[in-house]
Amino acid sequence: MKIVLAAFSAQYIHTCLAARSLRESARRAGFAVTLCERTVNEPFDTLLASLALEQPDFIGFSCYLWNISLVRELCAELRKLLPRAFLCLGGPEVSFCAKDALQKLPEADAVLSGEGEESFPALLRALESGGPLGGVSGLWYREGGAIRAAASAAPVPMESLPFPYPELLSGDGASLEGKILYFETSRGCPFSCSYCLSSREGGVRLMPAALACERLSVFVAARVRQVKFVDRSFNANRAHCDAILAYLLEHDNGVTNFHFEIEAELLADSTLALIRQARPGLFQFEAGVQSTNRETLRAVRRSENVPRVLERCAALREAGNCHLHMDLIAGLPYEDYASLGRSFDDVFRVGPDMLQLGFLKLLRGTRLEEEAGRFGIVCRTRPPYEVLFTPWISYEELCRLKKIDSLCGALYNSGRFGTALPFLLRDFPSPFSFFESLAAFAEENGAFSRPWGRYDGHALLLDFCRSRGGDAERLRWLLRFDALCEGRARGLPEFLNPPQPPEAAALLRDAARDEAALLSQFPRLADIPPRERPSEIRRTLRFAWFPFSPQTGEKGERVVAIVE
Repeated sequence: MKIVLAAFSAQYIHTCLAARSLRESARRAGFAVTLCERTVNEPFDTLLASLALEQPDFIGFSCYLWNISLVRELCAELRKLLPRAFLCLGGPEVSFCAKDALQKLPEADAVLSGEGEESFPALLRALESGGPLGGVSGLWYREGGAIRAAASAAPVPMESLPFPYPELLSGDGASLEGKILYFETSRGCPFSCSYCLSSREGGVRLMPAALACERLSVFVAARVRQVKFVDRSFNANRAHCDAILAYLLEHDNGVTNFHFEIEAELLADSTLALIRQARPGLFQFEAGVQSTNRETLRAVRRSENVPRVLERCAALREAGNCHLHMDLIAGLPYEDYASLGRSFDDVFRVGPDMLQLGFLKLLRGTRLEEEAGRFGIVCRTRPPYEVLFTPWISYEELCRLKKIDSLCGALYNSGRFGTALPFLLRDFPSPFSFFESLAAFAEENGAFSRPWGRYDGHALLLDFCRSRGGDAERLRWLLRFDALCEGRARGLPEFLNPPQPPEAAALLRDAARDEAALLSQFPRLADIPPRERPSEIRRTLRFAWFPFSPQTGEKGERVVAIVE
């Protein structure tokens, strides 16, 4: 029997943990499985050919929000090309609505719901032997024109999960270079957030920390770029969390980055103490705040301890050595436009490296999907089932928020405007009011209707400042500094090259030769042999004249800014 598992990711850099785990489980049981790992952005005919020309007897599809429409289209055509192939769906997009999925897609033969590391090999054995499918736990299947269901699949012991990246074990990981590798040390979640599918699993199951560390050693040895933990609340168990962080600290290879999704309210002092020991870039954390409106949090069954959440996030940010990503969700019950703005301000003031304003998606099988009618939440019929409006927020307001989120991503999350943005924000009562006003200005000037070039954000901010009668000349120098922090001065547009006095060139030469001043500002230069310092200075530092210090605002005719 020729078996193919198909996984269609949103981007090339992503890998599909679920499909890889099923592949290795099937291999343990003696089945050879081909993994077809592609992206949803490839031409449909290319994807269809990649499956049909294999002439498989079995195709399993890993189904998510971002690929379910593609999977349905592929199944319809594959049924014509491979009339005898067994087409099976699995994954979160179909597990909680298996019967409905089969009714809507007659070309599919079955849905394997729940965890599949044990039931998938059982299904392959049943198909190979011609035995009854009713004994395969978690399977919904067609029989005699009816859709039948076997017993639910039991949770799989975490210690029995296979390692999903055998390429790294064999030293043949070239196909994984440049990709994000996903890993799990727990399943389930201790919380009951009504918009999330993880709350349906009940409780948390942990992989033994020793086994988790043994597997993490493979990533460390292979020097992969990034490992993302898919644990829904990595720090739910403090001892488990701390043991893994301590291991990664001790075995840091100086290259690999580890990403964790955490529950900020549970962030313990012992965990923070470990994090503070990490080299910059070793760890990054994602904390879902979702809202700071207590009525909203109560409605979706989240903790209402907002001060604790923000304080813990601030402590993580103050550690200064790890990337912090914080999330909000627009469209939740009881959160109107003004309330969302307050939530945005609360999170923005923590100073995360990234503030993401997401939009509610009514995932199939979640409690909030079931309660949508009671709350009056209306969402799109097509995936990803995004909210259209609620009794508290209109479609027009949600569209406005998307523009605000777009600008926040391009101007704040990008980290490209570290001096210009704080300067502009001083003239507004709140961060949200700034982005709201900027979005209105950008809309009036057509900024959302055309693709952005490298310096279009700089131009937008400068024009916005002028339109309000602000100190545009000072902002221009700050924008120049931000641009220089990214790269060489060569290629900057004219508006980022203000006139400089004749003596500027001599001042810059003198600054480049003043090793005593440079050593005090950049202590790392002390580790460079004296004879090599001049070339290292030319290679790594940039000197530019400014009429004031971009960092401190200090005025002076001989101020020179140095950026690394």
